[in-house]
Amino acid sequence: MTEIVMPRLWDSMEEGTILKWLKADGDEVARGEPLAEIETDKATLTFESDAAGVLTIVAISKGVVDALEAAETLAADGIDAEVIDLRSLRPLDVETVAASVRKTNHALLIEEGWPSFGVTAELAARIQHVCFDFLDAPVERVGMAEVPLPYAKNLENAALPNVDRILAAAHSVLAGSRR
Repeated sequence: MTEIVMPRLWDSMEEGTILKWLKADGDEVARGEPLAEIETDKATLTFESDAAGVLTIVAISKGVVDALEAAETLAADGIDAEVIDLRSLRPLDVETVAASVRKTNHALLIEEGWPSFGVTAELAARIQHVCFDFLDAPVERVGMAEVPLPYAKNLENAALPNVDRILAAAHSVLAGSRR
């Protein structure tokens, strides 16, 4: 039997627990498959690739659900992504995000609000500040269309971020790499 040890994610994290096992005892597991959802004292690292990934996706609220689906689609295409669920905005856990971006060299930020003057704008500025030398491409953001939120359901769905827009942004940020 192989022993599983709780990994030390990065220096800024004091403690962590396994929130949910994604595999049952005795299941076959391929290299790189996620085993568990790990909750730390600052954020939840929901999906992490086995090796250093090529993309960090940071999401908030409902964006996490879409980001996880996009990460699974990217993984099927051979692109490793780490999804970070920001569990709070104050305090904003820049250390966790920065540690991941330093590994992947790419950042994609997701929020349901307008990208202009929003949470992702602030987070992008902080990532640029602390990870500038590590970034291979500009930080990409996906948010609501820059319009008042429509009342009609079909227009509301078109205005809000979705998996297809996240996938397009992921491919865009990876295509824009300098290295």
